[in-house]
Amino acid sequence: MNHLTSIDECRDSKDRQLKIQESSIHSKSMIKMQHYVQIYMNSAAQLMHPISAHVCILFSDRALGCMLRALYMKENNCMFSPPYFSLQDVIQLTGQNSIPDLDKVMFIHTLNFVVGCNDASIFQHMDAAQLEKLLNRVDDVLIHLSGRVASNPSELYRSIF
Repeated sequence: MNHLTSIDECRDSKDRQLKIQESSIHSKSMIKMQHYVQIYMNSAAQLMHPISAHVCILFSDRALGCMLRALYMKENNCMFSPPYFSLQDVIQLTGQNSIPDLDKVMFIHTLNFVVGCNDASIFQHMDAAQLEKLLNRVDDVLIHLSGRVASNPSELYRSIF
């Protein structure tokens, strides 16, 4: 009887250690995603010129994708996220208190659609003010979502503006 209790205690201890390790890996994955968000947006800010509009918008879309992945991992307590988020997924991830934020959802999906177009000529007519307005909107969305992902203030997304 005593032996079984020792084995059970050992298993419980091992299970606790595994949960702590999984939590640590999970936390590191989310921090890594948020780090990518910052890198993508810093790069987008450096490319905020009409000549490089397509690359700038591509980086901002990638930043939004990474933030959605981090949010998905946090809310679902998992280490991986799907490679693509459906409209329903984005509605669930961006909403708060079961209230969808359709403005953010449509912005994210529209940006993703535009980036997915292989026709870079649609970006040739963008001026610097339009590009800045678009990046400002991406920046606002990232700030909002970052607050829901970050565990402490050092992990928060820092605005590029």
